[in-house]
Amino acid sequence: MSWAEVHDDAERLEHAVSERLIDRIDEMLGRPSVDPHGDPIPNSEGVIEPHEHCALLHCPLDRPLVITRILDQNPEFLRFVEQHGLKPGQRVEVRARDAHADSVEVVSEAGGPTTLGARAASKLLAEPL
Repeated sequence: MSWAEVHDDAERLEHAVSERLIDRIDEMLGRPSVDPHGDPIPNSEGVIEPHEHCALLHCPLDRPLVITRILDQNPEFLRFVEQHGLKPGQRVEVRARDAHADSVEVVSEAGGPTTLGARAASKLLAEPL
């Protein structure tokens, strides 16, 4: 299954299995602190690790960044993100912003150059490397 398809099934599964099974799956996955979209997962005490994210709409220009979180989990948007190499863990740089066109130019190591609208750029969070 692609990461765009798995979200709905994971939501259903979360409400249909025991805490014991969820804990075992979590253990087998190495107790990740984020899900595949970069959303935080609380630890066993319910604590979420803090992160210093910035939306690509506001990140500094010409600095190496890593995508850390995708705020929109609509399958179509996730496919768009994947096609352009903008998934969590991917290295990117914001090359330019055009306030008049509401656009952001991004270069991804995995997907090359892409021009994003302001709305899309606001849904992609990153951290400096």
